[in-house]
This record gives sequence, structure tokens and C-alpha cells, in this order.
Amino acid sequence: MKLLAQVIFAVLAVAGHFGSATVYNFEALGARPHNSSYAIAEANGRLLNDTINKLVPGDTLFISNKTFAVTGGIKADGLRNVTFRIDGTLSFNDDRETWPVKENGDVEECILFTNIEDIIFTSSGTGTLNGNGKAWWGAIQFLKFQENRPRLMHIIGSKNVLVEHLLFKDSPYWTFYAEQCDGMVIRYSDVSARWTDKDEHTLLDLQAFNTDGFDVTGQNVHIHDCNIWNQDDCIAVKDGSAHMLFERISCSGLGLVIGSIGNSKVENITFRDSVMPRTFKGIYLKTRWYDAGPVGDSASISDILYQNITMDRPQQYPIWIGPAQQTGQPCDLRWPQGPNAECRMSGYQTWKNIVLRDIFINNPDNSPGLLMGNSSNPMQGVIFDNVVVTSPGEKPFGPNYYCDGILGTSTGLTTPQPSCFQVAEKK
Repeated sequence: MKLLAQVIFAVLAVAGHFGSATVYNFEALGARPHNSSYAIAEANGRLLNDTINKLVPGDTLFISNKTFAVTGGIKADGLRNVTFRIDGTLSFNDDRETWPVKENGDVEECILFTNIEDIIFTSSGTGTLNGNGKAWWGAIQFLKFQENRPRLMHIIGSKNVLVEHLLFKDSPYWTFYAEQCDGMVIRYSDVSARWTDKDEHTLLDLQAFNTDGFDVTGQNVHIHDCNIWNQDDCIAVKDGSAHMLFERISCSGLGLVIGSIGNSKVENITFRDSVMPRTFKGIYLKTRWYDAGPVGDSASISDILYQNITMDRPQQYPIWIGPAQQTGQPCDLRWPQGPNAECRMSGYQTWKNIVLRDIFINNPDNSPGLLMGNSSNPMQGVIFDNVVVTSPGEKPFGPNYYCDGILGTSTGLTTPQPSCFQVAEKK
């Protein structure tokens, strides 16, 4: 983690550029607050796009503590050394019929930034990006449009980015996706995507499909002191990622996730010192199916640590290490209860040095979880050190894990002992 610490220092040093060449006050430029009509949202969105695209190094864009309706399709490329100070709310229009689309007919993102460097997104209080996702969610909408919904914020290609003191609310699709990033810190920022105020994930809430929290690819990422309540992956480390630290997270959704990983290398990822109240899934590592034999480190997950994580009453699987259980993969969402449903694990990716330490799971609704490798390329160096499940449910695997295709060791006070693991000798 030494290299990561050095990069984090470099990212935080970006915060020293608040002495801006020009401060652009969005409202003073003509933006109209507290009016949600389409005409105002379209005018505000056009002004926002125009203003962002004329920012030069040292500039600050200031959003005052009011609510500004805007349309989607906010885009900029090549920004350098710019601050976004969002003290109010940017509330995105929720009408698919008037939403901007690409040449192929897919919707534009709410916000898309490409090739940016030394950028700060901040607030003097808590700034809000509101995607008004309820109009985009639901089973009927999903059947009609599938995943053709906008991400709330999408960053492609970045270096040294700081995100702090923001609330990302009700994204229509993935909330925050930073891909190909090098040096990113996200702190004191929250994600909320929920249909009800219930302290659990109801069938209605879970119809906010694909509302991932913070999804990242790249290297040298530090996310800390954030609260996430959503209906998909809370944090997801995706293909081709390395040297990332996630800590002091409160997360309830489909878990603290690595994956799904395909034909790429993921290494040196740590999740620690976090709580997961009434989460749906907990610790979730998953790979996609490839109909081929192992290729070695080029497709691998290695040097992974989950440490000091507490889950309270998780609703589905507290721990899932294995295949991606999702649409389009050979691990059926209905498995193991559904008739004729099956779940198969690819042997294409190599797994090694996966450590869970000081994990405490209180009163899960179901069995402790699933640990599934492939016998042709079993997971190696999997260690459960003091992984304690209290009062597990009986379904679907009984009070123990489904466990197969893993060369694992359990130690400390680990209970239950995964049936396919060896028990370390006490010293």
C-alpha cells in the first residue's frame, strides 16, 4: 500500500488550487433555480454544458445552495486543474422522451467527463446530484428498456481526482463509474437509491435495478468514510484494477464487490473497517464465464483482503465467492431453488491469496454463503481467519457454506468451518 499512499498524497495536494483564476457562479450566469419545467431544465442544462466547456486551469464552477433542474448530456473532455463546488442540487429531468440520445439511440449519461486531470468535486456543505431515478426504475421499465438508462456520473480516463461532500441520489442506472482512473480519492460522500424508507431491501426497492454505487477500474483508488444504500453493488472493483483501498464504509446493497471479472488481472485490493446493516449480499467476489482453460495471471484475482467487517442480518448471501450470479451467465439467478436452474464456475480465471479476516456476521436470513471454484483450476491460498457467523439460516445450503473447488484454510475462531477447507493447526 506504500505506492497507494503516495498517490493519495498527490491527489489531496490538488486541493491546494482553490485560488481560482475565475469563479463562475451558475445562478449569476443566468441559471434559474426552483423551477422543474422542461424549458428551464433544458436552458439550465445548455448553460451548464457551455460553462463547463470554457473552464480553464484554475477556474471554479460554483453551484449555490439552491435546486437547479437540468437535462442530461452534460459532457466535457480534457479538463485540467478545475474545481466544481456544488453547494446546492443539480436535479436531472426524468423524462425519457426528451432525454438526449446518442447516434445509436442509447441515452446520454447525466454527466460524462473524459480525459480529466487534477479535478476537485466538493461542497461547503453537502452538494447533491439527483438523478430522479424512480421514473426509470421498475420491472416494466426494465423489460422495455433493459439497461438503456443514464449513469449519474461517468468518468473515463482520469488522473488525480478528488470527490468529497457529495450526495449521489436516485441514479437511473449506475451511480458513479470511474474507469481507467489513476489516483482517485472519494471521501465523505454518500449514495442513496431506494424506493421506500424501510430498513431493508424490499421487492419494490430491489426493482431499482443496476443502481451500483461506486464502480471503479484503474489503479491507486482510495474510497473512505462513505455511506451507501442501494439495490446493486455498493462498491464494485471491475476489470483491470490494482492498488485500491476501501475503508470505513457503511454499505447496504449487493455488497462490497470485486467483479465481475473476465479476461483481466485484478490485484492488491483491500476492504476494511466497514459495516453492512441489513445488506442484501455482503462480501461478493465474482467472475464471468469463459469457455476455455486457465491462462494464468493475465486473467486472475489475487492478493485480496477483507478485514474487520461486520454485517447485521444480511438478507441473502453474507459471503459469495465464485461465479457471477446474474442474467446472461451460467449461474442462474434462481439457483439453487429454481427448477432446472444450474450454476457453473469458469476455470478460466486464476484465484489466489484471498483473505477474509475478522468478519462478523450476525443473524443472516439464509445460509452463510457460497464458496465455489473450478476443480480444473481451484482457488488457492484462500484463508478464513476469524470469520464468525452467528445463528445462520437454514436455506438454501443448511447452516454451513456451499463449498467446492477451493484450496482453503480456516483459522482462529472461524465458525462454521467451510467443509472443503483445511483447519489450521493451533500454535
